[in-house]
Formats: sequence, structure tokens, C-alpha cells
Amino acid sequence: MSLESLFSPKSVLLIGSSKISDKCIMATPEIFGRVQKNLGRYGGMLHVRDIENAGTKSALPECDLTVAVLPPEKIIGILPKLKTKSLVLLSSGFEAKERERLRSFAGKFRILGSNSVCGVINAHNSLNTTFERDLDIRPGKISVISQSGGVGATLLDYMVCRKTGISKFAWVGEMADINECDLLEYMISDEKTATILIYLETIKDTRRFMQIARQSTKPIVILKSGISKEAKKRALTHTDSLSTDYEIYSSAFRQAGVIEAASVRELFNCGLLFERYRKRRVEKIAIVSNTGGSSIIAADFCHRQGLELAELSEKTKREISKKYPSIKVHNPLDMTAGADGERYKFILDVVAKDPRVDAILIINQLKSCLLKPEDLEALKRLKTGKIVVDCAPGDDDFRNIRFFLGDTFPIYNAVEDAVTVIAKAKEYGKR
Repeated sequence: MSLESLFSPKSVLLIGSSKISDKCIMATPEIFGRVQKNLGRYGGMLHVRDIENAGTKSALPECDLTVAVLPPEKIIGILPKLKTKSLVLLSSGFEAKERERLRSFAGKFRILGSNSVCGVINAHNSLNTTFERDLDIRPGKISVISQSGGVGATLLDYMVCRKTGISKFAWVGEMADINECDLLEYMISDEKTATILIYLETIKDTRRFMQIARQSTKPIVILKSGISKEAKKRALTHTDSLSTDYEIYSSAFRQAGVIEAASVRELFNCGLLFERYRKRRVEKIAIVSNTGGSSIIAADFCHRQGLELAELSEKTKREISKKYPSIKVHNPLDMTAGADGERYKFILDVVAKDPRVDAILIINQLKSCLLKPEDLEALKRLKTGKIVVDCAPGDDDFRNIRFFLGDTFPIYNAVEDAVTVIAKAKEYGKR
């Protein structure tokens, strides 16, 4: 059964209670109200039913998507009455027998959850079943699958706060029906998704997952948890399924062409890069900076990540030396603290044309330098088919530079983050 009704329903039914309040299972009037507010921004038809009102005892309206914020026994009671194509269960607390009852309805309609916590987001049609407040969600090309409400919320926070575009977002919960394989298959076929980020604790059907991933032409980045013995035990209680040995997963990911991330931040950082760049050959790196210290640190990180710095061509050296004779032209290239937008643009244009360079790491600092953030407008005119990553070390510099550069390049506020994503691009380019 298609997941189209889950992400692009024409009509939505929200069912909750204005009286039942059980924070342990995430079923409260407050959550019910917040979800209703978020769904109010959706353009399709919205029906809201409070089970405390006498009117809800009549037949429930037919709809594409139903979202339920109720305790398990209440949900089990309304299952036979639903006329829907997809059901999202935000609340938790389902016992084994109740989960079996849920699964018995999976042939009638698709079920996301239970314990989905936040459900789904489709930024392109303003569908938002979460109970998060005041989300300024920007439509984009990154889709996310999370087996954890908290990890998914962290990724969502990164993306919203940094104004990163979202395509689809799904929290799978306890997977009574819809699992990560179904969602991955859908997102691979989704024309508005360019790259897919996944947080996994376990995989329901490993063979199917790897077969789907292997066929993808879109980058897939995965953070797989449950490496330690203690984490495996916790994963059992979290998703009701024990994760297998990490080494087995890691090997399978490599064979399927999947990129692994080591942290939630790295998962997000990879999304920024792969949203813009697909598979590219990355062997030799050029570092262009307005501070010597940061460029040396970047070179050290490149060494640790197995990235080789390019030996700039004689033509590149001559052109830069002719224009800026005081600059020592080697890689990493320190343009000095006096570099302005014109210097950045000229040198990067030359370096980008160098056939020995596959990817460029730009470092731009405002503090202790003469560079003004508005000077970087010139970089928006940089034209190259090569991977270009920008780093503005620190928090204040990062905010200012990101404001002026916008989506021109993936931008990071730490040198190690910028180098790591280039290393991931190299890894992906070899698969």
C-alpha cells in the first residue's frame, strides 16, 4: 500500500481527548491542542474529534490520514470505526496483545507507530503532525527517518534553527506496520527528496533494507546506535527489537553504498553537503583561508581523515602571484587577514579552475581580520562543478557569514566538521 496518504493526504482526521492526561504515554489535552494548531496550517480538509464530546459517538468521517493522541485502550476501541488510508499513533504504552491487535488492521490501512511521538512532516504542503511549538519549517530537499522521538527532534531543531530546507520527516516509533524500509523506499522515489538522513537503532528486515539502499541514486546517511552492550539492552526496550552486531551492519552499509555518521551533528552536517552534491570524485583538496592558524588546523584534520592536499599547478601559482605578489601561494593558501571580497573571489576563481583540485574548503573569519560579512556576497558568483565547503569558525562569525552567503555553499562553524563532510564525500564517491 502506498504511503502517499501519509505525506500528501487530501483530508485529515485528528482524534484526541480534552480530559485524558497521561504524560507517560504522551496523551494529554495539551499535546492534542498543539497538534491541532499545527495541522491547522495544512491546506487540506481537517476534521477534529474530541472523544469527550457526545457528537463523536456518531460515525467518524472518511479521510486519507488519521492522527490519534489517545491511550492504547481508546485507540483499540476506535480501530474498527476508522475509514482511513493511513493512521499515525503519536502515543505509546501499547502492550504485546494491543500491538498484535494493531497489526491486524495493517491490511486495512497503513499504521505509523505506536509511540511515533511526532508523526510526520511534509514541508512542501505544510503537513505537520508534531506537537512542537512555533516551527518555522522551510521547504527543501532533505528527508529524515528517525527511530527515536528525541533524536528526530534534535535533527529537526538543527534544521529549523539553521533554516535548512526539509522535504519529508518521519518518526517510526514501535513499527507496528510501517517501518524504516517502507519509508526509505518512499523517499528514494520522492522527486522532492535529494538526500536521506536516517537514525537507526534496529532494522526490521535487514536484507530488504540493504536491497532498497543499494538501488538508490540518492545519498543515504545513517547514524546507527546500539554499538555497546549497554546500548543494545536499551534499544531492546526502546523499539522492542534487539540490534545485531554493529560490525555486521557497518559492513552491509558499505556494500550498499550507505554513508555512516558518528553523531547526530555529523548526520545533520552530511545532510547539508549531500543535499547540494551528489556523487563526485574527491581526491585532492585545496584550503583557502584568511587566517594562517585555521588553515593549518584544517590541513591537520585533512591528514587525519585521509584527505590529500592538492599541489597547486604552476598556472594557478602564477596567476595569484601576479595579482597578489605578497601572498605565498601554496596549499593551504593563506590570503592573510587583510583579504576582502575581491581577493576571495579572484583567488577562488583561479583555484576552482585548477585541474589538480577536486574540492575546496573555504575558511573565512571576521574577528581579528579586515573581512566584512557583506564582502562575501562576491562568493555567490563563484561558478564551479567541484565540491565547495565553507567554514566560519566560531558562533558569531558563523551567524553573520551564513546570513550573507545563505545557501551558496554548505557552511559549518567548526573546521573539523567541514573536513569531515569532505571526507564523507570522498568515501561516497568511491562507492
